[in-house]
Amino acid sequence: MQALYDSKYPILIQGETGTGKTLLAKKIHQRSIRSNQNFIQCNLAGLTHSLFESELFGHLKGAFTGAIENKVGFCEQVSGGTLFFDEIGEIDLNQQKKLLQLLDSGDFYKVGASVKTSFNGRFIFATHRNLEEMVGRGEFREDLFHRLGGVAIRTKSLKEKSSAQREEILEQFIEEIKLKNNLINIAFSNEVRSALIDYSWPGNYREMKNTLELLMLKKSFGVIEKESLPRKLLSIKTSSSDFKRQIELLERKILVDELVNKGVGVNKASKSLGISKTTLIAKLRKYGISGHLEQRNTLKAA
Repeated sequence: MQALYDSKYPILIQGETGTGKTLLAKKIHQRSIRSNQNFIQCNLAGLTHSLFESELFGHLKGAFTGAIENKVGFCEQVSGGTLFFDEIGEIDLNQQKKLLQLLDSGDFYKVGASVKTSFNGRFIFATHRNLEEMVGRGEFREDLFHRLGGVAIRTKSLKEKSSAQREEILEQFIEEIKLKNNLINIAFSNEVRSALIDYSWPGNYREMKNTLELLMLKKSFGVIEKESLPRKLLSIKTSSSDFKRQIELLERKILVDELVNKGVGVNKASKSLGISKTTLIAKLRKYGISGHLEQRNTLKAA
């Protein structure tokens, strides 16, 4: 996987709105050899047809009415780093053609320029749309689809994740919000935590984070109790899923303690826990522990 992170091979991230596609793109950049270079994000859905080339490629002074100075586009700003094109499914066929030319040649023309500029960096694309279906309807170029879909990664929605994984994401968001808003003396009751973990979150990561931030800003200090929850969360019946969630949390705790904290290897851990190596590896992936092991091994090697 590291070889993929370090290569210039384009990556396509697909997933529902709010499932953390931007976060994943940043994580890929941070784990690559480009981590010290720029991470440039461009939301293609926000670019009008007239601004598309100017924003992506830049322009020279006097290239068109209103071009009162030279402009450096996203492709030049990346400077050896990663250029993240979000909402690739929102651009029209003419814009798709220009993007395909960039991917094929690795060069681009600034608006008003007669000399090519070489692109230096790697591309990551993201979309919530089904590009294959769009190709079938003639809304997306097939050649571009194959060019940028060499490696497709799908982000899971929150409802597809286990309770233990949702709890880990919940904790991450709580810590981020505390740090961002300087909210030190605030906590959640166990009943509220259960409701937050068991809710389906149709709006995914974005909905969870926004809900948490609003709850924490309203309370600002003390313990957030059930009465503070919005109606959509109050209707959740958690009793039926509590037992399963507690089992998953206990299982994850045992695995983290054995493989991350104690540093026991997979082979030895599978024997001491009485499960096969295949089952153990599947559980590590299920609970998101594989990343912790990679990080620990990287630090150990350093």
